[in-house]
Amino acid sequence: MTLHLQMKTKGVLTLIGGFLLLFMNGSMFLWGQLNVYVTSYYRQKEDTNLDLSVGGAIFPVMMASFGLGLPLGIKLLKIFGQARISLLISATISCIMIIISSYTQRFYQFIIVYGIISGITQGSIFFVPIYLGYLYFPSNRGLVTGINSFGYALNSFLFGLIFFKLVNPNELPQISNSDGYSYFEGISVSVAQAVPQAIRSIGYIFLSVSIIATQLIMYHPDQIGEEEKRLKKNLQQQENEMKELDQIQHKLGLVDIQSNKKDSLQDQQQLQQIDLVQLSQLAFNKKVETTQLDEEIIQQKIQITNQLELQLENEFINPQVLKNFKFEEVQNSKNQQNEIFHHKKLAELIKLENPNRKQHKNSIISKVSTQEQQKYIEQKEIQNESDLQELKKRNAYIEEQLNSLGPPSIAVCFKQSQLYVSILLGFLAIGLGLIINGNYKSIAKDYKFSNESFQALEGSLGGFANGFCRPIWNLLLDKYSFKRILQILLLIEIITSLTMQFTSINKIFYAVWVFIIHITLGGVLGMWPVFCSQINGIKIGSQLYCFYWLGFTIANLFQFVIVMSLKTKIGFNNILYIYFAQALIGFILITYYKFEINWAKYYNEIPKNLQSQISLQKSQTLDNQLRLTISL
Repeated sequence: MTLHLQMKTKGVLTLIGGFLLLFMNGSMFLWGQLNVYVTSYYRQKEDTNLDLSVGGAIFPVMMASFGLGLPLGIKLLKIFGQARISLLISATISCIMIIISSYTQRFYQFIIVYGIISGITQGSIFFVPIYLGYLYFPSNRGLVTGINSFGYALNSFLFGLIFFKLVNPNELPQISNSDGYSYFEGISVSVAQAVPQAIRSIGYIFLSVSIIATQLIMYHPDQIGEEEKRLKKNLQQQENEMKELDQIQHKLGLVDIQSNKKDSLQDQQQLQQIDLVQLSQLAFNKKVETTQLDEEIIQQKIQITNQLELQLENEFINPQVLKNFKFEEVQNSKNQQNEIFHHKKLAELIKLENPNRKQHKNSIISKVSTQEQQKYIEQKEIQNESDLQELKKRNAYIEEQLNSLGPPSIAVCFKQSQLYVSILLGFLAIGLGLIINGNYKSIAKDYKFSNESFQALEGSLGGFANGFCRPIWNLLLDKYSFKRILQILLLIEIITSLTMQFTSINKIFYAVWVFIIHITLGGVLGMWPVFCSQINGIKIGSQLYCFYWLGFTIANLFQFVIVMSLKTKIGFNNILYIYFAQALIGFILITYYKFEINWAKYYNEIPKNLQSQISLQKSQTLDNQLRLTISL
C-alpha cells in the first residue's frame, strides 16, 4: 500500500533528514580540532618532519574539493530523479572514505582520501537538501538554510568532544617542539597512536546515521529535471499517436492495393474484414470533424463580418443619442413617412473621429445636453486610465515574477558583474572566521593557554557557535535584507579583529572572542545560499552556488599561505590586521554596490508556467469585479 503524505509533511521530513545528513557530513570544520592529533600520528609514522602548519593544508584542500562537489549533487539528483538515492550514494562514499583514511600510512595519502575524495562527496551532499527545502518552503528560505547548515556546523561541536574523549581520556599534554609548535609525542605518544581507531569509530557513526537520514529526503515534483521528463513523456505520446496513425494509413493502402487485384478476391475480403469497420468509422469521424470545422470557420467569418459592419455603423455615434433614436423609431414605426424622416436623422448623427461641437449645434445631437456629453467623455477617460493602471499592474507583476524566477540561463549570469563581486564579497567576509577556525589552538598556545581540555572545550564551543547562529541569522533574512544583516556581521568582524590581541590577558576573554568570531563564520556560510537564490532564483542559484563557494575556497587558501609565510615573522596579532582591512573593504562593498539584477529584461518570452499564473490571476480579478458589480 502506497503512503501518500501531504506536501507540508514531506517538507518537514526533508528538513529533518537534511539536518541529520549534514550533521554527519560536516567533518570539514572538525579539522581545526583534529589537526594536531593527526599531524602527531603521522610524525610517528614515516613523515617525521611534518609540522602543524603543513597539516593545516587539509582545511583549504577539503574546502576546494567541497566546492567541486557542489554542482555534482544537483547533477546526480537530475540523473537519478530521487534525492534519497543520489544522497545515499554520496553519503556512503563520504563515510567510507573517512574510515579508509584511518588505514593510510603517509600524510599525503590521508589528504587524498580524507581531504579530496571525502570532500568532493560531502560537497555533492550539501546543497541538495537545502534546494529541496526551498521547493517545499519557498517563502522561508532563510529558515531552511539555517536548519540544514546548523546541522553541518554542529558536527565539529559534538564530534570534537567525542574525538577528544576517545584519543586523550587522561588529558595528556602536548610537548613543545623546536619548530615552534607542540605535538603529542614522548610521554603523550599514546594519544597519537589512538588516532586511527578514533577516526574509524566516528566514521561508523557517520555511516549508520547517514543511511537513515537519506531515507527522510522526499521527492518534489518541481525538482530539477522533472519538467524535462514530463516534456519528453508528452513528446513520446505524440510520437506513439503518429505511429498508430501511420499504421492505419498503411492498412488503408493495403486495402486499396488488394481491391485492385481481381485474382485475389478472397484475400481482399479477409483484409477488409480485419479493419474495415474501424477504418470506415475513422473516415466518417474525420469527415464529421472536417465538416464541423468548416461550419465553425464560416460562423466565425459571419460573426466577424457582422461585428465589423456594426462597428462601422456605430463607430462615431453617441450612445445616448442612439438610445433616444431607437425609442422614437419604435413609437413611429407604423408611419412610413416618419420612418424615412428618422433615417435621414440617423445620417445626420454620423460624426467625425474628432467631433466638432459647433458643426452639430443645431442637429439632433443638440437634444443631448452638453453635460451628458461631458459626462460620457469623462467616463471614457476614467475607463482608459483604469485600463492603463491595470496594464501597469500586470506588467509589474510579470516583471516581479520573472525576477523571482532568476535568469533564463546560467550563461546570462556570467555576463553580470554582480556574480564576480559576490565571489569577492564572500572572500572578504569569511576570512577572519576561517583563520580563527583553523588556528585557534596555535593562537591559544601563543597566548599561553596550553591546557588540552580547555582547547578541546574551546573548539567545541566554537563549533556550536558556528552552528546554532545559522538559523538565527537566516530567520532574520526572512524579515530583513541581506545587506543589513551582512553589515552587522562585518562590523562585528572589524571590532573583534582589532581587539583580539587584548584577549591574551585572560583565557575566558579569549574563548568568548573565539566564540563570537565563529558566530560570524556561521552567519556568512549560512546566509550565502539564501543570497545566491535571492539573486539568481532557486533553480539557477542551486547550480551557481559552487562559484560562490569559490570565494570561500580562495579565502581558506589565502589564510593557509599567510600563516605559513608570516606566522613566525609577524605573529598572529599582526596577521589579524590584514583581516581587519578585509572586513572593512567588505563593509564598504556591501554598503555601496548594487547586487540586485533586473532579470526580466533578459527574457524573450514569458515562460509557460508563468503564463498560466497570469491567466489564473486575470480570471480571479474578473470574478472579483463581477461579484462587486452584483453586490452593488
